[in-house]
This record gives sequence, structure tokens and C-alpha cells, in this order.
Amino acid sequence: MSVSEDLVLDRDGAVAIVTFNRPERLNAFTPEMNLALAELLRALRDDDTARVVILTGAGRAFSAGADLKALAASGERTAAVGYERVKAAGLRIGELMDFPKPTIAAVNGVVAGFACSLAFACDVILAADAARFAITFGNLGYVPDGGVSYFLPRLAGLPRAKELYFRGEPITAAEAERIALVNRVVAADRLMDEALDLARQIAERPPTALRMGKAILNRSLAADFRTVIELEAQAQGILGTTEEHRRAVRDFVARSRKV
Repeated sequence: MSVSEDLVLDRDGAVAIVTFNRPERLNAFTPEMNLALAELLRALRDDDTARVVILTGAGRAFSAGADLKALAASGERTAAVGYERVKAAGLRIGELMDFPKPTIAAVNGVVAGFACSLAFACDVILAADAARFAITFGNLGYVPDGGVSYFLPRLAGLPRAKELYFRGEPITAAEAERIALVNRVVAADRLMDEALDLARQIAERPPTALRMGKAILNRSLAADFRTVIELEAQAQGILGTTEEHRRAVRDFVARSRKV
């Protein structure tokens, strides 16, 4: 089902699959496409039938990042216009990072620039063996945007983050896995099968617990130990009163009796 000309939404039970659909432009993002993705994610956030979201790209790229051709055609730019554009795009990446449901990036090919943050903001990143990650901002006279400066040091460590930016050369999926930019690499022809298998497994878990656990894990990056303990205790107290927790316990006990 097409959400817009550039985005396609498909369903597999409780799994929503969002495909970037500009293969002739390597799925490069225009401002309109960026806004459409944000609106789609907000709709999926409020859709109780969607428990897990997969992001992927059509053709041979996940996304080449911002569409520089469209940007160049937009006319003269001022510092103020550039500031507003980059900030708005970055805040939408923040919405993806804070999306309450589990997200999976199925990186099928080239992922460059701003689009790296689309992948890094997801909870799990699976990469096809032919995928390439390119932190190419410096090559264009830019600093990283879209939150790449936030994600890279946390995933790969500060020295590697700096080297990736300074060099601006694409790295292979295998190298991305080695430096912890992705969870794992799979054969290209198995990528969506692997992503769907994982998404279906996650979709079977109690959704309220997943939402609260994800929020705590995200906050833990900037919190001290005692704050995290407090967040865990608050969540656990609430979850212990829910029917989905009681059902999960009953199912666990029933399975244990069969062993």
C-alpha cells in the first residue's frame, strides 16, 4: 500500500514494513519524503495493530541520505534556512529514536549521510552482506547531521567515530558489524526473511513491557545508576498489575509443567 509516491507501507500481521521507494535516486530523501515518513510513524505509533516496524529501501539502496540534487534546485540558501532544515530533520530522527514500539532497520544496500541516522535510530540493525555505510558529510564540506554525531560515538566509540567522519569512505557491512554499528550481517537474499522472523518474534512479546523497557534503555545512556534503578522499579511496579503480565506468567507456568 503506497502512503505517498515515495513511501510504501506493507503489513505482515502485527509487523508494519515501511519501504523507501525512490530507487531511481537511491531512495534519497527530499524534505517532503522526510515529512511523510514522520507522519507515517506517528500514525503507526497510535495503531494498536502494529507492534513492530521495519524500515528498508527499494532497489539497491537503503537510502543515499538527503537528495542533494533537490536541495541544489531549491535556490539560494541562507544560514537561517539551513539551520531550520537541518534541525527539523534531526528532530524527526529523535521521534524515530523515541518511537515507543520496537523498530528494525533492514539495511539492504547503500546507506549514506543523513540516512545513517535513520538506521542508527532503530532498535535493531540488520545489514545485507552487500550493504555499505558512508559517513560522507566531510566530503561535502558539512558536519554530520540528523544525529549522526550522537549515534556514532555511542555505537562505535569516539576515536572510530572521528575516523569515519574524517575519512568519509564507505565501509563494508562486515566492518560495520565489527565496530558494532549493526547487530549482525546476513546474506542479501535472506535479509527480509531474517528481519520478518525477528519482528514476528518480538511482536509476540507483551507490548507494554517492551515499550517501557525500550524507554528505560534509551534513557540509561544519559542517566546514572540510581536513576535507572528508580525507572526500573517504577515500571516493574506498574507492569506487575497488568493483565498482559499475568497472562505471560500463566503461559510460562503452563509451559514449565510440560517440561
